Amino acid sequence: MSHFPAAVPIMSLVEIIRGLSTSEATFSAALDLAQRMGKQTCTSADRPGFIVNRVLMPMVNEAFFALMEGVGSAEDIDKGMKLGTNQPMGPLTLADFIGLDTCLSIMRVLHQHLGDDKYRPCPLLVQYVDAGWVGRKVGRGVYSYPEHV
Repeated sequence: MSHFPAAVPIMSLVEIIRGLSTSEATFSAALDLAQRMGKQTCTSADRPGFIVNRVLMPMVNEAFFALMEGVGSAEDIDKGMKLGTNQPMGPLTLADFIGLDTCLSIMRVLHQHLGDDKYRPCPLLVQYVDAGWVGRKVGRGVYSYPEHV
């Protein structure tokens, strides 16, 4: 199985998921296909969230907790993480890009399947999704995108 992180055309990574019964031929074919597509790969065991979402989504979720608790504005949270960790965009901007509904769904899967409260979705994230503020695709998420409405 392969997992293409959001924004497939611009992302250079494909996660190759190696299941219990994945043959060496299938694994090699997946690696070869990714290479022919110009993608780099990492290999993950078949576990909830694989590698990227397992690490990324808790960061996005924590950014929502920081926003909800008034630790900083959305702009300051994004600026702090972008400049402080050398990421191309802050976690709230990224969440809007991915889709808050998608982020919430991933957090719910992680919470359900791993059973650890550290994966409990932030109530503010749930509120945004319930309000229909799911990100760039609808013109409103953490930020407003009037050009998309």
